[in-house]
Amino acid sequence: MTESEPVKRGPYRKTEARRREIIAAALQVFSASGYRGGSLKDIGALIDIDPSTILHHFPTKEALLEAVLEDKEAHDVQGMPELATIDPATIPAQFIALAELNNQIPGVIALYAIMSAESTTDGHPSAEYFRARTEHTRRTFRTGFQRMADAGLLAPGITADYAALSTFALWDGAQIHWLIDPEAVSVTETLRTHLQSITIVKIQ
Repeated sequence: MTESEPVKRGPYRKTEARRREIIAAALQVFSASGYRGGSLKDIGALIDIDPSTILHHFPTKEALLEAVLEDKEAHDVQGMPELATIDPATIPAQFIALAELNNQIPGVIALYAIMSAESTTDGHPSAEYFRARTEHTRRTFRTGFQRMADAGLLAPGITADYAALSTFALWDGAQIHWLIDPEAVSVTETLRTHLQSITIVKIQ
């Protein structure tokens, strides 16, 4: 901690701890029931508080959803490799490492799978978030695969556009199958096989 950073103590620390507890409970409920199916009562029941207490920390259910999505965004930023700057030959391995990291947080992956599908319905509060997030992820993937193409590392006939879209779609789809039947599906191995088929890089 630097001298310029405030020390969190007293009521502030308790408030922040309660906010984190509510976000974690909301993640669990939204992952199981979706945003519209999961209620503030369900969230409160997990941590033995009333919905009014939740609304003290988050003025609306939509504000709570935004906080949950911000938490996931922070995780994504920490896990996503810098595809624009790293050695292009290491990009497939970086994807595999991120898939392995995601294996440790099935609740977060379930939230993303359910909410991204639910966001396509009329009037959903996270529609813009998922539209922008999808575009950003696809663009990031394309940047990495274009660098691989420029280095001659994509398989013959594979373009950066195809590599980005197919990898993104397969990864999302494999995660849904994994959530349904984790014993039968390995996201990491499915992704590894795909990346080996569209690149000429040997992936460990």
